[in-house]
Amino acid sequence: MSLIGNIQKRLDSKQKRWSSILTLTVCLIILTPLCGFLFQCGCNWPWSGLDTHCNFYKPLHKNVCPWCSSMIIGLLSTVSAMITAAGTTTAASPWWQKQPPVKEISMRTLSGVTGFLVISITSAAAAAIYQGYPFGIGSYWN
Repeated sequence: MSLIGNIQKRLDSKQKRWSSILTLTVCLIILTPLCGFLFQCGCNWPWSGLDTHCNFYKPLHKNVCPWCSSMIIGLLSTVSAMITAAGTTTAASPWWQKQPPVKEISMRTLSGVTGFLVISITSAAAAAIYQGYPFGIGSYWN
């Protein structure tokens, strides 16, 4: 089956489409403040400056945000978290499909955001350990 056919099959209901849109929207909104929380780097909500206060932009700062300082690690972390969120949201679940549409959308969205958070936190810890980042989540291992 082609990639397009697989995506169409995963998004075969209104509930799956709406929950995917909601999940990816929530994930995109919380990504930068999550970075700021996990690394204590200064990243914030989109309406509060996004990454303008990140320590990555401070030239004299010795330790900079692991996701911002390494394009490869940052992309791998965020893309894998987004793929997990999308996959979890559209996963087949007979129980979900028996629920009213609003409840199904809510449960799918919640599971997608949870998958996103699990992969984000795990990859953030790995990035902090790999780069020897001493702040935030990195302070537990370095």
